[in-house]
Parts: sequence; C-alpha cells; structure tokens
Amino acid sequence: KGSDLGGGCSTMGTLSGGGNIVIKVGEGCLIGANAGIGIPLGDRNTVESGLYVTAGTKVALLDENNQLVKVVKARELAGQPDLLFRRNSETGAVECKTHKSAIELNEALHAHN
Repeated sequence: KGSDLGGGCSTMGTLSGGGNIVIKVGEGCLIGANAGIGIPLGDRNTVESGLYVTAGTKVALLDENNQLVKVVKARELAGQPDLLFRRNSETGAVECKTHKSAIELNEALHAHN
C-alpha cells in the first residue's frame, strides 16, 4: 500500500531467494528504476535506482553522520522499517542508513493506476 515501483525494477522469486523467504514490499516503499530486491522490505524503505540488494549483499551500516557502524549481510536487515539502501559512487559499497522521511506518491502521476 502506498509504495512505488520504478520502471524495470524486480524482485527475486522465492526459489531464487533460497526457497523459504517470501520477498515482499512494505507500505510506503520506493524501489527505484532498474533496482531489485532479494530480501523483504519493511515499511518506508527506499532502494536507489539501479541497485540490486540480494540476501547475501554486504551492506555498510551508517550512522546519522555517515560514519560506518558495521558491515552486515542484507538478510539481517530484512523487514526492518525506515531504511535507505544506496551505492556509494566513490567506493562502490552498498550502504544503508536510517531513512526517516516518508515517501508520498504524487497523486496526479498515479491517478490512473
């Protein structure tokens, strides 16, 4: 409910994701164009365009000052709310930080969906 899936984005199927985890999208999420997920997203998550997050993806957790807290596999973040997944354009590392600004859909753009 209230989520936006960008053009060309995708989700891994249950079998390709390991066979026992259902890949679902929480409320108020944004998956950018050509992005993809292999983990369930919690409410109000954002995945930047072009980023594919699989269960085994190494993710650098950042604090509010963009300082590294620790590195985890994405499966450890499955279903957690208010996360922003992005790729660092300088290092190529996948990063995650708390994302408190809720995504609101543009009603005019989605009036005919």
